[in-house]
Amino acid sequence: MPTPERDRPILVPVANPSSIGPLLRHAAALAGRDGEVHLLTVVGEGADADAHAHAWQGLTEAERTAHELGVHARGQVRTASDVETGVLAAIAETDPGLVVLGWRGRSSTTDVFGRLIDRVVGRSSVPLAVIRLGLSLPDRIVFPVSEEHLLPGGGGSLSLAADLTRRLRDRTGHRTTILRTGARTGELPAAITELGDQVHHDPRRTHRAVEAFARPSDLIVAAVAPTASGLRGATTHLAWAAPDATLLVAVDVGPTRGAGLVEAVADAGRPAPARVVEPPAEEVRIVVTVRLPEDDDTSSSRIEEILRTAGETDLLMSWWPASDTRAHVGATVTVRGNSVNAAMARVMTAVHEAPDLRGAEITYDLDRGAPRSVEPAERSATR
Repeated sequence: MPTPERDRPILVPVANPSSIGPLLRHAAALAGRDGEVHLLTVVGEGADADAHAHAWQGLTEAERTAHELGVHARGQVRTASDVETGVLAAIAETDPGLVVLGWRGRSSTTDVFGRLIDRVVGRSSVPLAVIRLGLSLPDRIVFPVSEEHLLPGGGGSLSLAADLTRRLRDRTGHRTTILRTGARTGELPAAITELGDQVHHDPRRTHRAVEAFARPSDLIVAAVAPTASGLRGATTHLAWAAPDATLLVAVDVGPTRGAGLVEAVADAGRPAPARVVEPPAEEVRIVVTVRLPEDDDTSSSRIEEILRTAGETDLLMSWWPASDTRAHVGATVTVRGNSVNAAMARVMTAVHEAPDLRGAEITYDLDRGAPRSVEPAERSATR
C-alpha cells in the first residue's frame, strides 16, 4: 500500500541558502509537527570541491533553521547536468508527498513560473506548492475557489489546495476565509466550506475578487483549474492582484503538463495593468440581504446595528420566503468613500468582523442609483 502523502517527506530544493528561511517556515507548517523535510541543492557535473563544500554549508544552515521551526530535516547535495534534472531525479528516488518551490512571482512570454520551475511542474510525478513570498509574515489564509475549480478534472487540484490550506490552518492557527468567485451554480463541497469561518462570494473573476479582498498580510492558497486560463489566473493574475501578499499555487499532477504550460503564458509576460484611479465617489447605496442560519435568533435590530458601523442604514425589513425556512433580513447602507469598491469593502468588513452573523449567507448589491465604477456592481458572501 502506498504511503499516504501526509506521511511522506516534503522536498524543498534550495537555490539560495541565505533566503531559505521564509520558505522553510511554510514548508514546516505543511509538514506538521511529526513531518520531515528533505532539503536539496543541485550542483553541476563539473563542480569542484569548493562548490560542493559551499553547497553543504548552506544546507547545514538550512537544516538548523528547519529544526528551529520544529521539523525533522536532512540535506542532500546532488550532482546533475542541470538543476531541473537533479530535482526530478530526487523526486523519483525519495517519492516525497509534496515539493515546495520558491518563486519570484514574475512570468514571461515563454514561462509561467520561470523555465526551471516550469520544467519541474510539467514533468513532476508528485504535487507541488509553488510559493511567492510576501512582504510580511501572514496572519490570515485566503482560499479562492472559482467555478472553474468545480469543473470535471479540477477536483485533484482543488483537493490538493484544500489539503494544503487545512495543514497551514491547523499548524499556524490563522483565521481562514473562503473566497468564492464567478457564477454560483451550486453549493461548495463541505470539505471546502469547513476550512473557513466564513465564505465570501464575489461573482467577478478571481483576480478581481482577490484584488479587492486580500491584504498584504494574507497567505493566498490558489488551486489551479484544469485549463490554460486557470493556470494563468492562479499565477500571473493573482500575483498582479495581490503584489504584497504571500501566494501559494497548488499544482496537482497532470493539469498543467505539456501544451498547457505553453498556452497559459499567452499574456503572462505583460506588465501588470495600470490601476484605474477613480474620482471621489458620491454616496454609495448598498443593499445587504442576510439569510440567517436555521434557528438563529439574531434580531433585525442587531443586524442594523452591525451595518450602521459602516454607514447610514434605512429600509430595514425582515421576511420568510415561502420556499425557504431561513429568515431573511434586508437593509440599505449608505456609505461615502473614494470609490464604489472601497465603499463595498467597508460594508463587507463590518459584516465579516461581526461574530453574530457566522453561518449566515450575506448578499451585497449596489443600488441602481449608485455612482458608476470600473468594477461590477454586485458581489455576495456567505458566512
